[in-house]
Amino acid sequence: MKKSLLFFASFMFVFVSSFAQLSGQSNVIGAQGNFSQYLNKTLVKGSSNSSTGTAITSFNNEENTLGTRFLFNDWVDGDSVINAQGMPINTTGFIFNYDKVTGSMLATQDKINNMLVSSHGIQSFVLIGMGKRYFFEHVNAIDSFHFFLTLAKSDTKYSLYKRFITTYAAADSHNYGVIQTGKEYNEYKDDNKYYVIDETNNSASQPGLKAKDIKAVFASQKQQVDSYFKQHRDDEIDERFLTGLVNYLNQQ
Repeated sequence: MKKSLLFFASFMFVFVSSFAQLSGQSNVIGAQGNFSQYLNKTLVKGSSNSSTGTAITSFNNEENTLGTRFLFNDWVDGDSVINAQGMPINTTGFIFNYDKVTGSMLATQDKINNMLVSSHGIQSFVLIGMGKRYFFEHVNAIDSFHFFLTLAKSDTKYSLYKRFITTYAAADSHNYGVIQTGKEYNEYKDDNKYYVIDETNNSASQPGLKAKDIKAVFASQKQQVDSYFKQHRDDEIDERFLTGLVNYLNQQ
């Protein structure tokens, strides 16, 4: 009798353990499946070879074209995809890129069926490429639709965000014999915008990359701003300069 009970107990232990493992695996698969609800079923035009069944392994290699449509030249890893409810989404098996024209994350599992990730329902995500982590998020103080790249972050002072805005202009060259007009190449033109959030009152400002614009945004910090400009008098006023200024002010 005791042997029978021991055998039955051992059997139940193995059964329960196996069931738990299977249940855990099922939960992971379910979480992966949940990510699919955020995918736009329309394939990304110009970035999918689903018709030929061949994989897209690199980007931004269009002939006779200046500029880039995609943030990365290759597929990259991503993590920390958070939904609108603040819950993480399991994206195991997916790789990513970012489409600057549509302002959307691009996702695939096989490099053939490449789909846009809907901005609705996703609060933030991280893409990992070129040795850096790129943190994108919705910023309601600016607008609730677009994703913004976080360049500097503070809970008490200033945060700086970038919105990628890229448009496509096709070649429009015309030859009239002696006179030639237009350009002979296609071009992806970047006209990125920068936004500063004053975390003390949740207000948003949009400075241009000009000294006058930047100083106007930080008028209340005139002494510190003038000091930073003086320290970097020989530097070009660009994204790196603006990011450095915001980080400098946050440290004061």
